[in-house]
Amino acid sequence: MRAPWLFASCVGGATAAYLIGLFEGELEQFAALTAFIPVIMGMGGNIGTQSSTIIVRGLATGEVDMQDRWKVLRREFATGTALGGLYGVLLGVFARLRHWTTDTGSPYFVRLPIVVMLAIAGNMILAASLGALIPMALRRMRIDPAIATGPVVTTSIDVVGIVFYFMLARVILF
Repeated sequence: MRAPWLFASCVGGATAAYLIGLFEGELEQFAALTAFIPVIMGMGGNIGTQSSTIIVRGLATGEVDMQDRWKVLRREFATGTALGGLYGVLLGVFARLRHWTTDTGSPYFVRLPIVVMLAIAGNMILAASLGALIPMALRRMRIDPAIATGPVVTTSIDVVGIVFYFMLARVILF
């Protein structure tokens, strides 16, 4: 029962790798973008997994009722917003302090931390929300959320998060 969901995760990982390749030009122009890929994917995956675990457990124990789905989604959105804001600022400050360029007059010196901050915050908000939504949607489709949620959540967050990051970079840096 796990194999199809792991295959979906494998395909999602290959999709993320392909998408990163589409932004090769941006990476060649500004290699520091590469340093934050694992953090963006990891933080999104972690909060998405936390949210989905809480929901899957709640569905199994009856603590989460499908009738309360909007309340649950609002709560996870708020959690993602608070934590995404916090970690976005922390990692934005880290990017700024790290001096990814020695030329402090460079627009990249100021703009990279903004890209990092917005990418982390946005990805964590989306991930927390998807982490809550996906198990409830799977339950509604009569698919066991305990088996399918992890691969679906992490794969979708990786793909969406990396595209969001590079689109932000494209708009703000270039």
